[in-house]
Amino acid sequence: MTILSKREGLVRKVDTAAIEAESLGLTTATLILRMARLEIERAEPDEVESMPRNNPSSKPN
Repeated sequence: MTILSKREGLVRKVDTAAIEAESLGLTTATLILRMARLEIERAEPDEVESMPRNNPSSKPN
């Protein structure tokens, strides 16, 4: 198994979420996720590295 870069990992997660949203008929969510994927791909490598990680403890109640 290969180790993914942070960018590749983010793209894979966003793609998976977009596919799931599309299968549920959530067109707005699908569009937003596809746009997020484009932003990740266009971001400079140092911008991707500084993107916040998914941190469940920082989510609002």
